[in-house]
Amino acid sequence: MNETKQTVSRKNLNREQTLLLHGVGFVTGDPTIRLEYPSVMHPGTTVTVSEAGDKKWIYMMLPITRGSLITRFQLACHRTGLESHISLIRLIEQSSPLSATVVHNEPVGASIPSGCTIESACNVIAANSLLLKVCMVFANTDDTIEFGAVEVTYVPNFQPIKAGYHREREMTAKQQPYSLKPSAGYFLSRLKASASDFFIEKHKLIPNK
Repeated sequence: MNETKQTVSRKNLNREQTLLLHGVGFVTGDPTIRLEYPSVMHPGTTVTVSEAGDKKWIYMMLPITRGSLITRFQLACHRTGLESHISLIRLIEQSSPLSATVVHNEPVGASIPSGCTIESACNVIAANSLLLKVCMVFANTDDTIEFGAVEVTYVPNFQPIKAGYHREREMTAKQQPYSLKPSAGYFLSRLKASASDFFIEKHKLIPNK
């Protein structure tokens, strides 16, 4: 099934809402990943690993209503270590517990600042349950990646989702247990001149104006 890019009118842009989440919502099934949730020692969710590797995944459920159009993600993060970083932001749609479909897949450049807010634009209509997946590269077991705010910008009730469309997405997922759909979005990031937040633009940093 081909992913169709949705044109968002100015009227719908005015209806955009922001879902404010936090890194405390991340979970993982990887036994080599350790999640340390907020405490008096640190306000964010800290990720460490017992084994270095380039495919360290964490997951967050997104409480988005069916028919909403997701337009952007923002993840505030901080890392230690020059070679450990976030490498991919992925959104998967799932109905059956045995299959899932990738609806957004955005690489992240390795040359991001140690403290930054990663912004990823997308164009996805929610038809089933959605999971935000973040892939990390850990070059050293002493390194950490810490997450703070997670923001999801969306247009509620953008398009009614019919039952037939829902079943078609399920059938596609069953035929291909883990399929990859090209993302209609693009990776967007900017450098923001502040002590806590920075933005990047693709592989180069651009001062905020």
